[in-house]
Order: sequence, then structure tokens, then C-alpha cells
Amino acid sequence: MPRYPKYQPDRLQIIRTTERPATWSFTREPVSGTEFTYAVVDGNFRSRNVWEFTVRVPDGRDERVEVRPRLTPALAAWAGLERRSLTFTRARKSAYRGWLYCQIALADPTGERTTDDVRIGQRASLPPWFATFESRLRRKETVRATRANDADELIALVRPDEHDRMIALFFATKVWVLKESVVLPA
Repeated sequence: MPRYPKYQPDRLQIIRTTERPATWSFTREPVSGTEFTYAVVDGNFRSRNVWEFTVRVPDGRDERVEVRPRLTPALAAWAGLERRSLTFTRARKSAYRGWLYCQIALADPTGERTTDDVRIGQRASLPPWFATFESRLRRKETVRATRANDADELIALVRPDEHDRMIALFFATKVWVLKESVVLPA
């Protein structure tokens, strides 16, 4: 396994700057809710480390929470990240009532695909910065019944008000993965 820098989510300085009612579209459907804006400084880097994120929380209980960067540092590896998002869905099984989850889908640094979904068997191959989230990682079928063949996909759990952890997951799955050109073994 390659040696990666030890990026640490606790080095992210995340400060809420605004909160406002908003409307947006998700899969071409209109959604209304509250939009939170966060200023983020990634202390894992000395320069090119200032970001701005939007966390969109819908009014509807069954709609997805969306985390997306609005401003990104000027670095070729991160070009186009403002068009990417991480979405969080309500867990369905009673043991996880009140939790949200997102699939661990790493950005693809090769450019062949947009993401690379991580299966439970690849958990040990994740870069070291995922250690912070270890206690929150589960199989998808643990939190939601599935009919498709995605039951073995790895997911991360968060509480609905843990916007800082949602943003940290975006960094772990997209920002640092692209910076270090992480490709997991098949």
C-alpha cells in the first residue's frame, strides 16, 4: 500500500458564515430548505487551503442533504470540484433512526469515471485519514434494506446537525484523494 500524507480532519477549521432559506434543484426536481455557508481552512496545507462550502438541508424529511464546495483553491488536482457534491440520506433501519449516511465513493484521479464506490472488502485499503471515521463506517445493508447489488458498499454515518463532519467527509473522499491520486486495488 502506498504511503500517503497523514491528513487529519481535525485540522480543518470550519466556521459557519451564513444561514438562509433557499431553493435549489436535485435531480432536476425543485427542493426548498435552508442553505448554510461555511468558510473552511485546511490546516493540512500551508497555502492554497481556503475553501467555501454550502450545506443544503431540505425541508422534506426524505430528501437528501447536499454538501458542495462553492470556492476552491486554484490547484489543477481540484479543478471542477465545485461541480461535485456529497449527499446524505436518512438511514431506514430502526437501530439507526435519526442518522444520515453517505456512500463512500472516492473521486477518480484517473478521470475515467467520476467516482469509485468502495466495497466493505476494500475498507483496509483506505488511506490513513479514514481512521478518524472508522467508528462511523458500516455496510450499506446495515442502515437500509437494498434490492440492488450495493449491500456491500461502505457508508459513513453522521447526525443531521454534524455539518462539520459532512464537510470533513467531502475532504476525505474527494479533496485529499485527488491531491494524492489515490486508486484503491480492485
